[in-house]
Amino acid sequence: MEQLDVYGSSPAPLPVSDSPQTLDSMSQDRSFIPRLESMRGIAALLVAASHVVQAPTGANTGLLINPGVELSNWSRFAYGAIVHVVDGLQAVIFFFVLSGFVLTRSLLKDTRPSVPQATDFVVARLFRLYPAIIFAIGLFAVAMTLAGTAIPLSIVLKNMALIDISLNGVMWSLQLEMLAIPLIYAMYLLLSRGMLLPNILATIIALTLVVLSFDPSIHKMLGEPPLQFYYAFTFGCFCAVASGRLAARLSPSHANLAIAVFIILFFTARPLLGHASTWRFLVNALCAWMLIHLVAYGPRASLLNVLDHPIAHWLGKLSFSYYLFHFLTITPLWNHPEFLAWTIDGLGLPRPLVALLVFAVSTMAALALAYVCYRFVELPGVRLGRAVRALIAPRVRSVPAA
Repeated sequence: MEQLDVYGSSPAPLPVSDSPQTLDSMSQDRSFIPRLESMRGIAALLVAASHVVQAPTGANTGLLINPGVELSNWSRFAYGAIVHVVDGLQAVIFFFVLSGFVLTRSLLKDTRPSVPQATDFVVARLFRLYPAIIFAIGLFAVAMTLAGTAIPLSIVLKNMALIDISLNGVMWSLQLEMLAIPLIYAMYLLLSRGMLLPNILATIIALTLVVLSFDPSIHKMLGEPPLQFYYAFTFGCFCAVASGRLAARLSPSHANLAIAVFIILFFTARPLLGHASTWRFLVNALCAWMLIHLVAYGPRASLLNVLDHPIAHWLGKLSFSYYLFHFLTITPLWNHPEFLAWTIDGLGLPRPLVALLVFAVSTMAALALAYVCYRFVELPGVRLGRAVRALIAPRVRSVPAA
C-alpha cells in the first residue's frame, strides 16, 4: 500500500510518507520508522478497547467500569488492570507526542524556513486530515439517519469542519491536532536554528504549557478540545531534534531494559497517580517521549520485535481511519445496553469474555471501513493535496519570505 507524507500524520494514527515507495525504499528513508507506525496501530486498538470496556450495561453501570455487581478480590483486580491498560487518554497522549516528533522530523529536512515551506506544511496537513474526517462524519450521519435519528445539515457540516464533535466524540483529538499546527511549526522554527536563545524560548513555551495544564480553567477554555494536553506536541518536537547519541550507544540488552521500564511507567501512571491526575498525564507524555526516542535512535530492541510483524505495520497504516470509525461499530451497543446485560445475565458469559468478543467483532468491522477509507479517501486526498501544493507553489514563492 502507498505510504503517506509525514506532513499527513495525525494525532491518532498517522501514516508517514507522501510519495509512493516500495517497502525497501521506505526502510531507507530516515523519516519513516516502521516500528513507530506499528505503535500507532496498537495505540489505536487501545483507544477502541477503552470504549468497549466502558460500554453501558444499564443505568450507571458499565461492562468492566462500575459493573454494579459484587466482585471477588481477584475479579476486581483483573477488571481494574484491564481498564488501566486500555485507558484511551494515555494512548491519545502518545499520539500527540508522536505527531510532534514525525512532523518536526519531516520539517527538519529543510532547515531554511520560508513562506513556501510553511504554506506547503499547512496545505498538506489539511488535505491529509479533512478528506477522511468528512467521509467519516458523512457515514456517521447516514448511519444515524437510518437508525431513526434525523441530523440537521448544519450539525453535519459543523462536524465535518471540526467545529462540533457531537457526531463522533473521538474527534476532539483532531481538533487539538489542528490547533497544534502553528505550535509545531513555531517549535520547529526555534529548534531548527541550533542556537541557545531560540532553544531557551522553545523550552519556555513547553514548560509554560506544562504549568498551564495544572490550571483547571484551561482544560475547557475552548469547550473542546481540552488544552491541558497541548504540551505533548512540544515533547515530540524536542525528541525530533535530539542527537540520539546516548540512545545509540546503548547495548540491545540495555535498550530492552530501558524500554521495559518506560512501558511499565506508562501503564502504571494511571493506577498509581489517579485516572484524572494531571501528573499522570505528564508521566504518560514523558514516557511516550522516551519510548519514541529509544525506538528512533536506539539499537533494535528485541523486546519490540512484535512491531516488525506485517500485521502490525498494516494496523499502523489503517490506524487513522480505524480511529475515526471504531466508535461507529460499537455505537449500537452503547445505545442498547440491554443487549450486553442479556449476554451477561441471560447467557451467563463472563464480562471480560463479552468485552473481548465485542472488541474482536467491532475491530473487524472498523478495520473493513478503515481499509475502504484509506484506499479510496485518504490516499486520493493526499494526492489531491499534493496537486494543490504544486499549483499554489509558484504563487507562494513569489511572495517574499518574512
